[in-house]
Amino acid sequence: MSRSVQLHILRAGWCRHLECMADRGGRLATVEFPALCGLVRHPEHGWILYDTGYAEHFFHATRQLPERLYRSAVPVQLPAAEQLTAQLHSLGIRPADIRYVIISHFHADHIAGLRTFSQARFIALQADCQHLEQLRTQRWRATLGGHLPALLPDDFTARLQLADASPRCDLPRWMAPFEHGLDLFGDASLIGVPLPGHSAGQLGLFIPDAQGRPAFLVADACWSAPACRAGRLPAAAALWFASADRRQYQQTFAGVGELLRREPAVAVLPSHCTQAWEAFSREQ
Repeated sequence: MSRSVQLHILRAGWCRHLECMADRGGRLATVEFPALCGLVRHPEHGWILYDTGYAEHFFHATRQLPERLYRSAVPVQLPAAEQLTAQLHSLGIRPADIRYVIISHFHADHIAGLRTFSQARFIALQADCQHLEQLRTQRWRATLGGHLPALLPDDFTARLQLADASPRCDLPRWMAPFEHGLDLFGDASLIGVPLPGHSAGQLGLFIPDAQGRPAFLVADACWSAPACRAGRLPAAAALWFASADRRQYQQTFAGVGELLRREPAVAVLPSHCTQAWEAFSREQ
């Protein structure tokens, strides 16, 4: 059986923020930051999502304080046509058809749609799951860190599959400095790659063969592929709020930048980069 998978990148809403927050060389002007998610069709396991972007559940979870501060600080737009369910419907896919959701990390803009997929199993790294569990009763701390535990389905734990339990595998040498991954389905088709720093346990996704080319979904390891390629970190204020471990974040950021410079044939896809998303879409 072929290990090739199909990959589509979908935008499930967006927020507006200063460009210079994601790129120290950026403008002091507000721009759109898309909430991107990956839709994968696996030859054996069917439809799989990598993150979900925004969803209506986000607005429900941020109706009251302190969670409403999140919505006020980061204004979110979710047109009807960009709701993930609408986009899946246009492709002939029902929510019940989604077999797995691979979670990069638990910030709200990545998991707002989890409750929509009642039949899916969830894959995430243990460190991030444990961190979110600690925040369930600390609403202020959770909100300030971009977490909304109410977005988790009530039976989340029962449907959780820890990526850490997957077989460890070597990545291709050209992926250096990323050397090892987690073979999520045991067939070398979808490889989870730990990307430490941004959260307690961020999980990237390496696809060796996505319609004939390798793709690397790097979540929030960087927010702008052009800035990362040039070695321009996010603003200091952004790093303060958006990195669980600044030293690890900078190491991961540097590694992604090295890969971007050295391997231009690889589709490196951050979760909030319009340029990378549009370039990938044009090539499909």
